[in-house]
Amino acid sequence: MMNIDKKKFFSINFFLFGIALLMMGFVFYHGQQNNLVTAFRPMVRDVENRIVSYRTRSYDFVTTDHFIIRYDDGIDEEIIDLVTMTAEDKYGSVVEAFQYKPQEKIMILLYDDIGAFMDITMQGKGTPPMGVYYGNTIHLLNPRQWVRSDEDMTRAFYSEGPLLHELVHLFTDHVGKGNFPIWFTEGVSLYFEYKVDGYEWGKEVTEIDYTIEMLRDEFYQLDEYLAYTQSFRIVRNFVENYGEEALIEIIESLGEGKSLQSFMHLFR
Repeated sequence: MMNIDKKKFFSINFFLFGIALLMMGFVFYHGQQNNLVTAFRPMVRDVENRIVSYRTRSYDFVTTDHFIIRYDDGIDEEIIDLVTMTAEDKYGSVVEAFQYKPQEKIMILLYDDIGAFMDITMQGKGTPPMGVYYGNTIHLLNPRQWVRSDEDMTRAFYSEGPLLHELVHLFTDHVGKGNFPIWFTEGVSLYFEYKVDGYEWGKEVTEIDYTIEMLRDEFYQLDEYLAYTQSFRIVRNFVENYGEEALIEIIESLGEGKSLQSFMHLFR
């Protein structure tokens, strides 16, 4: 019975995913790229979320006012309490900034198993990140694996951990419906880390010669630290010139199908 359910689950969801991709290709062909992304990003996100939920169905969980927190066997109660407290606290700041509340509770997945973390979040090979936003879910690696033994766990995770960053990714995705390049969403998340936690990414970097066009077209080929730094500075400079409400209005406009290109002159 379990095998039949599993096959049915994946066949239905991959069918929906395939239909979404076909329709995306059709609309791209007819030159309606931005409207396509905003129309089908929620569907693709839902399919990804169903797959993530199925693959972690055996995890234990706790619920809070705004979150469902699933965790594997290696996560202890102290870490669960820390993540719960941090998530609820950061949630209020992000809701206030975006003036948006998700309709359903947000799922957070906590991993002690690095292999499962990398596999479920589609990271492939490389150094595991502290956190990932994927499939409408915030995925976090056990902070005991990256907080130094001489650091205060609570302070490090609350003030410099990945939860706020990934939470802002989720809100940007919901409001902007995926209609933005990678540099933009990274810049937005890093800006809110700067605003809420006072953490300034790349503070020591003095000069970067990456243009917006380079960030748009070559983000993954550039030096990662510098690309993130430049993305953050572009968004921060925009907010300093036009205000945070203007940034949120742009994200809302992207969710309505408008192109970021039409606002690009404001970021230069």
